Amino acid sequence: MKRLLAIALGAVCLIALVARIHAGPGQPFGGDDTGCVPDSTDHLRCANTVTRAFSSLVSSVIRCHRRQAMARMKGQTFDEESCEEATPSSGGRSAEERFNSRISRIAPHCSAAQIAGANSLRDTLLASKTNPSSLDALNGTVYCDSATGSMIDASGDDAGWVPASTNFARCENMVGSNLGRLVSQVIRCHSVFAKNNFLAKPFDEESCENVAQGRYNSAADKLTAMGICPLCQSNANQKATGSSVITQFDNANASMYPCPASTTTTSTTTTSSTVVTTSTTSTTTTTLLPLPTTTTTLGTTTTTSTTTTTLGCTCAGGTPAQMASTTGIGSGNCGHLESDTNPNFFSLACGGLYVGGASVGVPLPFQVPDNGTSISKISACSGTSMTLTAATAAEAGGNRCSGGSNTNGSCTTNADCPGGTCKFLKCTKAGCLFGPPLPLPNGAHLNAATSTCVINTVTVDGSGTGDCSTGVIPNFDLPLGSTIFLAGDLLPMRCVGGTTPGANCAAGGGCGTVTPGSCPGGTCVNDNGRCTDNGAVCCSDADCNVGATCETGACSGGSNNGNGCITSADCPGGICTTFIQPCPICEATTMKCNGGPNDTLACTPVSSTPNGDFSTAHECPPPTSLNIGTLAIGFALTTGTKTKTAVDLTDQTNVFCGFCKNKTTSAFKQPAVACTSNADCAGFGGDVPPHTSCGQRTSGAFTATDIARTIVETGNAVGPIIVGGPAQPQTLVSIFCIPPSFSPAVDAAADLPGPGAVALQGTVVLTP
Repeated sequence: MKRLLAIALGAVCLIALVARIHAGPGQPFGGDDTGCVPDSTDHLRCANTVTRAFSSLVSSVIRCHRRQAMARMKGQTFDEESCEEATPSSGGRSAEERFNSRISRIAPHCSAAQIAGANSLRDTLLASKTNPSSLDALNGTVYCDSATGSMIDASGDDAGWVPASTNFARCENMVGSNLGRLVSQVIRCHSVFAKNNFLAKPFDEESCENVAQGRYNSAADKLTAMGICPLCQSNANQKATGSSVITQFDNANASMYPCPASTTTTSTTTTSSTVVTTSTTSTTTTTLLPLPTTTTTLGTTTTTSTTTTTLGCTCAGGTPAQMASTTGIGSGNCGHLESDTNPNFFSLACGGLYVGGASVGVPLPFQVPDNGTSISKISACSGTSMTLTAATAAEAGGNRCSGGSNTNGSCTTNADCPGGTCKFLKCTKAGCLFGPPLPLPNGAHLNAATSTCVINTVTVDGSGTGDCSTGVIPNFDLPLGSTIFLAGDLLPMRCVGGTTPGANCAAGGGCGTVTPGSCPGGTCVNDNGRCTDNGAVCCSDADCNVGATCETGACSGGSNNGNGCITSADCPGGICTTFIQPCPICEATTMKCNGGPNDTLACTPVSSTPNGDFSTAHECPPPTSLNIGTLAIGFALTTGTKTKTAVDLTDQTNVFCGFCKNKTTSAFKQPAVACTSNADCAGFGGDVPPHTSCGQRTSGAFTATDIARTIVETGNAVGPIIVGGPAQPQTLVSIFCIPPSFSPAVDAAADLPGPGAVALQGTVVLTP
């Protein structure tokens, strides 16, 4: 019996493998690859040319970036844009123009979907660094070391930093070349799979990709052994980039191998007759739903046969099953504040979270973590209109155990995590998490202790609508519960180098004291503060020169590189990075938690590290003892424009978010009660003291520069979003009210209750 069972299971596995390595014309690639095998000889010929054109495009752009980096390192100029894209001075020789020429020549053999997919993927790859799927954004992962403080293209499209040394440049150039070869090999695996399966020949595409990844990883090992790379190009980081690139081009395969459009035709043939005459009536119509009709007259029955082509969903690439939105690192402005006298007195940054009234004491904005993915189901699709509903943890996948014997392992329920908890990371049902842990550091002078870590959890199933042709999401409601942990700085002293980089090494004697032997092979470094005049390590203002202060941030790049700072305004030409870690860190090099109850346990970094309070992961939660409560946040997201206008109430002007409070003390009723006028609070006159006044903590929003009357946030949508195709840029915005936390320190620092606003800049994909 056991042998028969083993044979049966083996047969099932073999069937699954054969299905994966053998797909007929017009059928999906399957596995982790989007797209379909071409359905005709012409379309196969077109796809072969398109894939070769993309291999050449990627390699050419990477070479343009390499020439740009070397020129900047030598203090020379280089017109990278004309090398990469069609410009007045490119003369037909740019990577884009050569690509377009190849597509133009093969176009007569291509379907409309093939041309649309090729153009869409080209535009994504050639987009600026604000699109995380672009080659310009990838450039920041290649030329990643910011030691020089000089960005490769500070005022332009390209991410990345000028290499700090000849060796670093040599390493980063080789990483770029290795990635170019990897992309070409992965695309070739897809091409061979398509050709063989069109001819009914099986081909194990997955093994082909594994060989390509193995070659890339071997090249990374050799490069690491040379000892010429900056820290950001560690062996683990190189391999992670390679895996990410493979996933990106597996997802983009549908742009090179789009699935043929599908339609459903229903046909009925009937005959109408009487004793005297016989007739057949037939009509053909195209509608969204079949509409057969029957008419009965005296002595005669006439049946009209309707042949109906049911269009159903007309999204490019097929019918979508899921939509995944992923946050990126914000760039530029996505909104502004208006006062009664100034229509635009304060800009709101993309990727930024803003909170509170005009007296907020926290430097804003907070940076929204990148790489946070939320997946929704598409429960219905009519034409290009989609109905979005919540995806369960099992449907979304990507769940991980936090703590216990299977920590950092995959899971679908808590039973998969003995001694720990299954964290639902990507789904949109009530109880799912929204994004990685959100650090809210308070870098204001001497205010680090009021820094918080926020865990956002979906409280009501997500729902909304969207359009695949335009990329527009008119509405997606995702109410959240934001659990606040008053953590301060969890890691005031951290290891640098050695076998435990990033680990906490603080002793109990206060700032600057070191636990002996805490950093094997490395150094315990003060991660608390730097002096504003010379960047010296400090614990308080007394450690700095007269006139200088000790701040919990340091400038990265620019003219004040290394000096203490509070906001990026203190860092001309650079950014202010914080030393405050209110959330435990998932260290990218060791893949272990630093700080919190899961300290030293395994984790997978989610967000990247543009600031000192990242990367975070739900496998690394904050201590539960620091929980001060959960706030209800009414997330109502859109790619359109959101506005919220303050009103003048009886006891307060410029109120965006009213809650019942005491007029004299401004103490808010607990638990919080939202209101729009004093009448809503009349029932609380018997409280001691009474809470009969409606208002927020302080009038206005986000800044004391002026008193805001209107908050404006503007999203962004790019279409079409091809099902199974490349990610498209997307910005989702929301304006909401934040109730009081009833922590005096938090409410005073964040000026709560009051309004909140966010612009989630990133990408969106549709999957079949």
